[in-house]
Amino acid sequence: MDFKAFPDGVDRWVVLRTAGRWEKKVAELLVGAGVATFLPMMTRLTVGAGKRRPVHVPVFGGYVFCSETDFLTAKALTPGTRAKVAQVLRPPDAEALREELRALAELLADRELVQERMIGRVGDVVRITGGSLDGYRGKIVRVKPNHWQIVLEVSFLGARLEVEVDERMVQRADP
Repeated sequence: MDFKAFPDGVDRWVVLRTAGRWEKKVAELLVGAGVATFLPMMTRLTVGAGKRRPVHVPVFGGYVFCSETDFLTAKALTPGTRAKVAQVLRPPDAEALREELRALAELLADRELVQERMIGRVGDVVRITGGSLDGYRGKIVRVKPNHWQIVLEVSFLGARLEVEVDERMVQRADP
C-alpha cells in the first residue's frame, strides 16, 4: 500500500496531527499496520551551499490523513506508533473532506506541486538573519525571483533604506 496514492474505499477520513517532520514516518507505520493512509506530497526547492535542491515534503506539514475505522480498530498499531500522533481531528463534514482529498489526489496524479519561495509577498515584514544587518526588520518592496534576492525597506538611523538581501538570509517576522 502506498501512502501517496488515494485509497477510494474509505468512507470517513480523520486528520492525524503529528510532530513536525514526522509525517512520512507516521504514514509508513500506518500503511505497515494496514491503515488506509493518504499523505499528499510536493517538491520544495531549497538552497544550501549555493545549490538548489528538491526536497519532497507534505503539502500539509504536521498532518496525515487516514481512515478513521482502520486507525481505531487496527490491532497492528503499536502504542509507540499511536504515541507519535498528537491529536486525532474529526472533520465536521466527512463527505466534504473526502471530496477535497479526492480532488487533491487527482490533481497530484499527473502534476507535481513545486514550492520555490515561502518567505512572503510584497508588503510583508521579515527579519534579516545574516550579514551586517542581522536582526533588523524590513518590509518586502520587491522580489527578484531569478536572482533569489529580496529588496527590503529597512529603517536605519532614522532613514529608510532599500537593501538587497539574499533570500536565504530572511525569515518571516513574528507579528
